[in-house]
Amino acid sequence: MLNLLLKEVAQKKDLQIQSSASLRSLIELMNRNQKGVVVILDDDSPLGILTERDIVEIVHRGADLDDAAGKYLKKNLVTTRGDRTIGYALNLALENNIRRVIVTDKSRKFLGIVTLQDLLKYIEEDFYRLTIKVKHIQKKEKLLVSMSPDEKVGNALRQLAENRISAIPIIDDGTPIGIITEKDILRLISERVSLETRVSRCMSSPVDIATPDTPLVEVVEVMNYKNIRRIVVVDNNGSAVGIITIRDVMENLESDYSQFLEKKLHSAKEILNLLPEMLIEVTDTEKDQLIVWANDKVINHFGADIIDSPVTRLFPKEQWKKLYKRVLKFNKIEHYKVKIDEKFFELSGFFVKIFSSSEKGRLHIIMRDITEDIKLSTIDPLTNIYNRRFVNGFMIKEVEKCKRLKKQFSIVISDVDEFKFINDNYGHLSGDMILKSLAHLITDTLRSMDVAGRYGGDEFMIILPAADSSVAASVVERLRNNIASAKFPIIKDRTVDVCVSFGIATFPEDAVSIDDLLIKADERLYKDKARRKSQV
Repeated sequence: MLNLLLKEVAQKKDLQIQSSASLRSLIELMNRNQKGVVVILDDDSPLGILTERDIVEIVHRGADLDDAAGKYLKKNLVTTRGDRTIGYALNLALENNIRRVIVTDKSRKFLGIVTLQDLLKYIEEDFYRLTIKVKHIQKKEKLLVSMSPDEKVGNALRQLAENRISAIPIIDDGTPIGIITEKDILRLISERVSLETRVSRCMSSPVDIATPDTPLVEVVEVMNYKNIRRIVVVDNNGSAVGIITIRDVMENLESDYSQFLEKKLHSAKEILNLLPEMLIEVTDTEKDQLIVWANDKVINHFGADIIDSPVTRLFPKEQWKKLYKRVLKFNKIEHYKVKIDEKFFELSGFFVKIFSSSEKGRLHIIMRDITEDIKLSTIDPLTNIYNRRFVNGFMIKEVEKCKRLKKQFSIVISDVDEFKFINDNYGHLSGDMILKSLAHLITDTLRSMDVAGRYGGDEFMIILPAADSSVAASVVERLRNNIASAKFPIIKDRTVDVCVSFGIATFPEDAVSIDDLLIKADERLYKDKARRKSQV
């Protein structure tokens, strides 16, 4: 049953409305569908949902029921595709603490809704193998909010909204005689019943009850047969002591199906949300790797729609292929670096294997933003181009590559003529402004494969892969002309002309070692500088 596809079980009738429709229309629709939720659409695509609890709070705040429903959307929408399984949807609901899953096709067209109650019907048979009783899942720390039969509907509305609960038992002399739910409140609003009406006239009665020793399977059977979402718990004297809901049942489901539930305590998730690192959880269905959970830091940075998305929505495909291959081999990753847009991240995590027909395992990943660390180790802070350390490392790799492939490359060393004069007469701040402008001009002029870096002071290094001496000379001549025609801003909104000298050395024509290449380029730079003019 757990391998049934969601598109085969999702329900759509009376469950969607356009964002421009009124709240009143939405309430009437919710009363018809009896699902406690309506999906707000923009044409065929879901924008968000409004639930019974949302409507109770909206009405409690005194909203105009003729307002457009779309005005009150506030929840991040968790959707999944119709070709996912029931087992996957159950896990997605528990992981993200939601009571229903929105089902769409590949183009995000709304297909329907699957609620926890729907899912419970498909896994009811599993409860026959369990010995769990009501007392095992009852939340004893939670005080029971109840009302007497003589209290007013308006007070029930207030209690539901302020306590964020879905139902209130009506108690007479300690015994539950009825229950008033969010669904009842919506029905009363739709029928325009006065909030001054006594709850005894509006409650659902009789109320379904269970004792702490009632087997959970019996509770599930009653919920499914009567299509209800909560049952009042009474003690041995018949006095109400609590309520259990479908969510309580689902959260505490324990069986041999832990491979797809993999239930976590909500308190643990809250702790994970407090950590400074980004955390994601990926399920591996063999066919896909999908993000099923992410902490708040990830959601805030990348958006809520990464949930239920392929992991390649977050990581570039080629990088993910390499990472995934490593995960399958070692069942973990450590200090693995990836680039996402303009940021760099270091990934560490572990893979938990699950042997089932629908899921191979789970990958838990910690993402640490190391963008600033990378910049500090490779980027010159003044000019924002590569620093000497990076350029030297790139040059070593280029020499090794060209030796292996019998290719050429060239290097260029340049510095600003009379830079000391500029600093002495216009100030060091002006000198810094000139270096920034010059670095920007250099990178704009070079080819996409070329690498430029600040080598120190006013000296720049340029590496030109696959360039012989004639190609290097033409690149540098173009650069010299661009510099000669530019006006460089300095302080007080003034500009100056700048001259730059260059020296070129080509591998292997001029030298085959890095040191000899640098010496040759440096010699030619100072010959150029000795002429007191900028030329190649």
